[in-house]
Amino acid sequence: MRLARRGLKLPPQPCRYAAFSTAAAVANAPSASAERLLALLRGCVSVSHLPLGLQIHARAVAAGALASHPALHTRLIGMYVLARRFRDAVAVFSALPRAAAASSLPWNWLIRGFTADGQHRLAVLFYLKMWSHPAAPRPDGHTLPYVVKSCAALGAIALGRLVHRTARGIGLGRDVYVGSALIKMYADAGLLRDAREVFDGMAERDCVLWNVMMDGCIKAGDVDGAVRLFRDMRASGCVPNFATLACFLSLSAVEADLLSGVQLHSLAVKCGLEPEVAVANTLLSMYAKCRCLDDAWRLFDLMPRDDLVTWNGMISGCVQNGLLDEALELFRDMQRSVVRPDSVTLVSLLPALTDLNGFKQGKEVHGYIVRNCVHMDVFLVSALVDIYFKCRDVRMAQNVYDVARAIDVVIGSTMISGYVLNGMSEEALQMFRYLLEQAIKPNAVTVSSILPACASMAAMDLGQEIHGYVLRNAYEGKCYVESALMDMYAKCGRLDLCHYIFSKMAVKDEVTWNSMISSFAQNGEPEEALDLFRQMSMEGIKYNSVTISSALSACASLPAIYYGREIHGVIIKGPISADIFAESALIDMYGKCGNLDLALRVFESMPDKNEVSWNSIIAAYGAHGLFKESVNLLHRMQEEGFKPDHVTFLALISACAHSGQVEEGVRLFKCMTKECQIAPRMEHFACMVDLYSRSGKLDKAIKFIGDMPFKPDAGIWGALLHACRVHRNVELADIASRELFKLDPGNSGYYVLMSNINAVAGRWDGVSKVRRLMKDNKVQKIPGYSWVDVNNSSHLFVAADKSHPDSEDIYMSLRSLLQELREEGYVPRPDLCHPMHPDNSTQALAV
Repeated sequence: MRLARRGLKLPPQPCRYAAFSTAAAVANAPSASAERLLALLRGCVSVSHLPLGLQIHARAVAAGALASHPALHTRLIGMYVLARRFRDAVAVFSALPRAAAASSLPWNWLIRGFTADGQHRLAVLFYLKMWSHPAAPRPDGHTLPYVVKSCAALGAIALGRLVHRTARGIGLGRDVYVGSALIKMYADAGLLRDAREVFDGMAERDCVLWNVMMDGCIKAGDVDGAVRLFRDMRASGCVPNFATLACFLSLSAVEADLLSGVQLHSLAVKCGLEPEVAVANTLLSMYAKCRCLDDAWRLFDLMPRDDLVTWNGMISGCVQNGLLDEALELFRDMQRSVVRPDSVTLVSLLPALTDLNGFKQGKEVHGYIVRNCVHMDVFLVSALVDIYFKCRDVRMAQNVYDVARAIDVVIGSTMISGYVLNGMSEEALQMFRYLLEQAIKPNAVTVSSILPACASMAAMDLGQEIHGYVLRNAYEGKCYVESALMDMYAKCGRLDLCHYIFSKMAVKDEVTWNSMISSFAQNGEPEEALDLFRQMSMEGIKYNSVTISSALSACASLPAIYYGREIHGVIIKGPISADIFAESALIDMYGKCGNLDLALRVFESMPDKNEVSWNSIIAAYGAHGLFKESVNLLHRMQEEGFKPDHVTFLALISACAHSGQVEEGVRLFKCMTKECQIAPRMEHFACMVDLYSRSGKLDKAIKFIGDMPFKPDAGIWGALLHACRVHRNVELADIASRELFKLDPGNSGYYVLMSNINAVAGRWDGVSKVRRLMKDNKVQKIPGYSWVDVNNSSHLFVAADKSHPDSEDIYMSLRSLLQELREEGYVPRPDLCHPMHPDNSTQALAV
């Protein structure tokens, strides 16, 4: 080709079919003897030689040579087996004369062919027929290795043991090939003791035999045993080959054992195996997985660039080490080279585009797949579906799924997780049902993907059905499945079941602990969350930034500033490097605990800030009614190049509500919707209702509710009901309470609030009506409680509580304070008491 490109004349090449034509002419010659036909048959060793083989077969039949030459029968069987024409091979075998059937060769041809073609049942069947045939010989060293392979493929270990016994009985128990097949069969079945017994009984051990035994140990999880075998192999003087080094280098890559990998690299150089493509590619993968990408690059530069595995290994290594731009550049270089990317290349590259938010590049890769007719296997389909879902293009993800030729559990799991990611829980459940209808068995990944959909829909009945499926299929031992179950039960309000699963887990990683701590912190159980945080430390599980954020959230809910300070100390002194989200949680904790100085100090000391950290400090100031400071922080945020989001405006409007800045709150709401083009959510409308209600503008609040683009929820009506109590608007309270009793009939707070409003207005029939409604709905009043921190200890109180050991001194101090307040002109507000509570705190303190 190079000569042709330079304009030079190429020498004439012989016709590629010349040899075939000559052989065909000889086969068809009238004088062709049986010996000559047999010699020609020996050259028919592939599918491409089938036409010649058919001509020879026809000539042998026409000449009557088959009856007098049994070897022709045997060779014809071999020719058909090599051409993968098994039906013709069996037909020739059935016509074998008795003399030809007495040889093991035709039997071996068929058993070998069926085994190589994956038809293991037929291979075993012909082996059994070989024993029952009256003229058949005993199996030999060419029969048994293939029979053992078929037994292993069928999982018929009992039959394999019989074959092993037969091998010992006919003197082949120590044959290298038979022994190698037996060792592999036992090792793949996890029977290492039997495999080692065969291995130790071998009189002669070549490199292949050592490799089979070591590979079996690694597959069975006995890595130490494999290492000991490798040392014994080196001590015996047996030189490792490329398969030996590739096997152990792969193990070093999986375990990220750089030291062992470097030693194996040195051995490869010493044995002259470094140029072997399999060894070099495994070395490349090992350095990439051990995060030594400089060494991987140097090795890549020394390797020939005509191997697809080499390119795939380097691209995958760049993706694994976060070098996404380099991975894309390598992909472009690969396209310019002589090697064409395959599905493995694209499956390695597509996750990098997802991390880059490279929706455009992902579509370009998809276009490359279509233009170049790249085979769309299940992994490539899954990778494409995944990138479209993560880039929020649900329609394209569904299109890729619809055109997929084959659907398996991998694609189904990807579709389910993609639907859940995009908030389409019902579609995720439909996909799960479709897999079951198609008899595609969901695996552990599928189950852990569908459980969040049950959690988001609060469909605990369905979640419990899936839990039953998990138990029936023994998936409960996997951490990620149990973590998904815990999360589902926690979001469905069943913390008891969540904790039960957690307590029964044999192995708990940091993800499981984090899920448990955050579940308790988010479900109103901050004390239990902090107890778990301490228990996690005592059991030696390392914290990460997610753990710290969850624990700080629990401290903010209590509030317990001294616990928060201890966790802050862990961040400063310990090995944990707090990320932006953990530091934002610190700001939130200090703000909710009332220490704005420390919150601001943490914020100002952050080397990097994002929208979350800005929102945390703005919300901290806003919650304390410091509206001006919150607005100043908003201006700073914009000056430093950060755009406010819906959380920012929620904190600012809430600050306006707390400080009575109605006009500013309205202005900020308009700024959010019109200038920043942020669509208001339900919580923004609730905040605006609260803003109007607190300032006594109940008419504007009810008008604002009527103008909402969607139906108000319990939060909006609840804000209005609270304002009705403060401003004693009974008529509007009736409207709000009716809606609340429909939306949230189990919330006792709304019943108590409405009863108090009726009591203050003197509407005792209304009080009785609310009490009857509570009784009919089986609603139990949950007493409110408060706490105070004294000397780094939290003290909990409920109304008229006398359980505290210092309760007499506490009430004496409260009476003294109340007397001083009255002397200063304070008049008690009877509307702030709770008539429904049997022990009224105001009455208890009255003197």
